[in-house]
Order: sequence, then C-alpha cells, then structure tokens
Amino acid sequence: MIFKEKNNFPYNTLEYSYKKYYNLLYNYGLKFINDPELIQDFIQDIFFRLCKKGNLDNIHELKIYLLRAMKNTIYDHYTQQHETINIEDIEFTLSDDSESLKSFFAKDDKEIQEYQLILKGINTLPSQQKQILYLFYIKDLSHKEIGEILDITPQSSMNALSKAIRKIRTLINGEN
Repeated sequence: MIFKEKNNFPYNTLEYSYKKYYNLLYNYGLKFINDPELIQDFIQDIFFRLCKKGNLDNIHELKIYLLRAMKNTIYDHYTQQHETINIEDIEFTLSDDSESLKSFFAKDDKEIQEYQLILKGINTLPSQQKQILYLFYIKDLSHKEIGEILDITPQSSMNALSKAIRKIRTLINGEN
C-alpha cells in the first residue's frame, strides 16, 4: 500500500503503520473469522477509512485504534449477515496449533500435555476472556489498552483475566 502526500496528510506515517500493524491486525482478525481474504479486505478498508478521514489528530494510540477498528469491522460484518447479534456472541478462537502459545512450553511430553490442558481450558472460556488472555499474554497489551479495544474498564479486564486464570487452574487441577 503506497500513500502519496496530499494536503499535508501524513501518508508516510500511514504507510509505515500499515506495514507495522498489518500482521497484528491480520492475526487478530483470524481469531474471529477464519477467512484470510476477508480479513485482508477488512484491513484495506480500515486504512482506506483512515485516508478518507484526512488526519490522525484525534487518534492517540494508533495500535489500539486499529485493533478496535478491526473488532468493530468484524462486528459490522456479522450484523450485516444476521438481523441481531451481540458482540459477545462472536466466537474468538485460539487453535490447537497456535505457535504463539506453544512457544511458552518446552517440547517434552509432560509440558506438551500441560499445554494441551491449558488450551482445553482456554477454549472453555467465554469469547471476551479468551480475547483478554490473547491480548494480555500474547500481544503484551496493558489492561488499559485492552479496555480501550474491548470497550470495558481496565478493572474489568483485570477481573476477567483473573477469573479466566482461576477457571483454567481449576480445570488443570481437576484433570491431574
């Protein structure tokens, strides 16, 4: 995606941001919809809307803005396909072959079994708790940033993370 200067709009900043955040947006989008081409279209649409906006003055943290835009774009896509849908009804998934999660574990049998138990526990969580785990541990975002993306308070993010971890621990301790 190449942007050209027009009316002092920072297209070079937008081009840099596109390159910098493309993979983040792509991977985040795939957690909701397993359709790579559709996610690529969503990313293009998000950056096209930024170009049409004409400035970035009202955007304090572009990374957070973009992640929230992706979430909202996916929500809009779902609402166009269904008459009514709640954002919490959109499933956020972490696949069994998630290399990001596997990278936290060594490759011996015991730790692979622990990984599989943890993933099983994660997959029993509500969608929002999975998102918070993903954004906090995998994408290394703060609770403030997660709150801005998911439109919840930082305290709600912390509480949901704590509740998710307790639920996963309970499942693991019950199966050991």
